[in-house]
Amino acid sequence: MFIDKYPQFTAGRVLKGEMLSLLRDYPRDYLNILYGEYADGVIAGCGLTVTGDTVAIAPGIVRCRERLYTLRQSMALPYTATGQDAIIKISFNRRKENDDYILRSGEVAIHSGLKINDGEMELGRFKLKKGARLRDIYQDFADMATEYDTVNIINVPYAVPYENTLSPLITRRFAQEALRSRPVHPFDYVFISHCAQGEPVSRSLITAYTAARLGIVTQDSTNQDMHRHLVRILQDIRQGKDMVTATGRGGGRRILVD
Repeated sequence: MFIDKYPQFTAGRVLKGEMLSLLRDYPRDYLNILYGEYADGVIAGCGLTVTGDTVAIAPGIVRCRERLYTLRQSMALPYTATGQDAIIKISFNRRKENDDYILRSGEVAIHSGLKINDGEMELGRFKLKKGARLRDIYQDFADMATEYDTVNIINVPYAVPYENTLSPLITRRFAQEALRSRPVHPFDYVFISHCAQGEPVSRSLITAYTAARLGIVTQDSTNQDMHRHLVRILQDIRQGKDMVTATGRGGGRRILVD
């Protein structure tokens, strides 16, 4: 049966273990039910900000292997210019247990290369030339994929039900630039309205929109593929090309295998 049970802490009553257990379990049960069908990825927060010679990670929540992990305070990681790929990622540790606690944790660090092992999650990447400064401000939507000297968040998995998807910062930026160009097709406005809300947009919706808008069939699109397709669509919108023009290029539908 459905219940709503909360302990009463009143003067003269004996503090029972069950009462404390209710306080312990309720928030965990609530969050586990709320995010139980979400894929692994960032639930909220965890944005990156460049300050001097450090990259600051904002407080946030991530989900990994059906567990929620919380970063309660922002943390700063020093970075160096190597001219090589570097990745900011969480490495989740094995469970530790003692008489008082069960601890599951994830260590955040900057690693060379772009390899993601099992039990790791990306929060961003960059390739910084020696003598250059790292930046987290983008000139436009396409600039978010710039290879050098730029914080790249395209590959960060954001959690939504049943799958992960692009950062809402990316889809919201797409919406902002698309609206400035006044798209001509109602189909665009429907998708853009989802993006403009600032919430993660499901991968299935993004891929369905890009396939219909570009007249292509995509298979297993990566985050980079989705961003690249949205860049192409934004170019079409700026040039005033509607869906009929877009799908007519090349004489019909095309299949892109990424």
